Amino acid sequence: MPLTWHFVGQLQSNKARAVADYCQVIHSIDRESVAQKLATVDHQIDGFLEINLTGDPGRGGVEPEHLGALVDTVLETPTISLRGLMAVAPQDEAPEAAFERVLAMRQDVIARAPEATDLSLGMTGDFEEAIHAGATHLRIGSAITGNRPVAP
Repeated sequence: MPLTWHFVGQLQSNKARAVADYCQVIHSIDRESVAQKLATVDHQIDGFLEINLTGDPGRGGVEPEHLGALVDTVLETPTISLRGLMAVAPQDEAPEAAFERVLAMRQDVIARAPEATDLSLGMTGDFEEAIHAGATHLRIGSAITGNRPVAP
């Protein structure tokens, strides 16, 4: 059985085509420029829209108030199949509360794209809460590989 590669990190527009060459699923579509680059690939990509739950515009993810416009852009992009939403709970908020906000946004997305039901939520520290919220995909890298080394 062949592997399905998922890309989970923040994606720069100028790297989107290269990532699409080796990943079939991208969990971090967060702006129109990324969708536009993915529109130029010659195959289908499954995509998750990353939501910024922090309120910090410097962080990855679409701001919740711009999610509807991004949904429309992706739905108009024939090379992207919208799978659902991705979010990381902010460090200063209980994961349950953050995931509840995602579930509320998900209802609006499903109204526009009934097939976009998947949820990419949770990391090693909050995967149980993500499962309780209905996550279909988890990011548990540090439980497998350990914590990243601290830079000197």
